[in-house]
Amino acid sequence: MPAPPNWLSSMANQVASLMYDVDVLAPIGCHFFHNASRNEWEVTLFASNTEIVGGEWDGVLAPSKFCFDILKLGEYFEEVRALYWQALPVDYDDQLGPHISIEATYEGHQVWVRVLAESPEEFEPGRRIQAYDANLKEIW
Repeated sequence: MPAPPNWLSSMANQVASLMYDVDVLAPIGCHFFHNASRNEWEVTLFASNTEIVGGEWDGVLAPSKFCFDILKLGEYFEEVRALYWQALPVDYDDQLGPHISIEATYEGHQVWVRVLAESPEEFEPGRRIQAYDANLKEIW
């Protein structure tokens, strides 16, 4: 995947800064796509999973627990057209699941930004923890 434009990286970092960890937050993932037919950038942010290695929970993928400052989110954009909260998956194959979504303008670009409650299944864990010594290792 090519590197994102500078403005998109700045926006993603600002939005990610609104994710306040409850425990130690795993690395933040960002997926982006330019939808040329709508002239809109789709950006999806999520905290990666932590894979547990060893012990009775060996192989479990644990999501990061975090809170999100929804009110501050709107301050980063020039114009907000829509703000949504999807509380549950809408179908059995809903890859996004629960998330917050904002359709807005950022530095003149039309964006649709989503912050997911959990990492999508297709992404590898962002870190591992050794169960016996609580050693955290960042993977990406």
